[in-house]
Amino acid sequence: MALRDFLYPHLEVRLVLARALDVDEAQASKGSLSKEYQECAARITISSRDAQRLNLEEGHLVDVNSDIGQVTVKAKLQENQPEGMVVMPPSPWSFAVIEAMVPSQGTMVIIKPSKGPITPIQNLP
Repeated sequence: MALRDFLYPHLEVRLVLARALDVDEAQASKGSLSKEYQECAARITISSRDAQRLNLEEGHLVDVNSDIGQVTVKAKLQENQPEGMVVMPPSPWSFAVIEAMVPSQGTMVIIKPSKGPITPIQNLP
């Protein structure tokens, strides 16, 4: 491991979109500008093993960078998530880092720990 990787840990991973019931419900019942929607939609699901490589714990903030853009979202850890793949719900945060017609195999992004804050919805394209 290079010193740069130790000081600034990051992973290149494949980002895929997957609908999430809690996000859909919050959007339908509270609206896209509600705090409830933003709290559940501004997230990324990461394998526990990949999170360990980045020293992340549940709820820590993560920068997601692509050729399209960058956002900061909350990490959700999942044991059965495949390593090297992350999942975001379709939301303004995910659409800020992927092209409109993302291929089914996903988009490569770089994730790294962040000091935050979560990217406000008003700052998203």
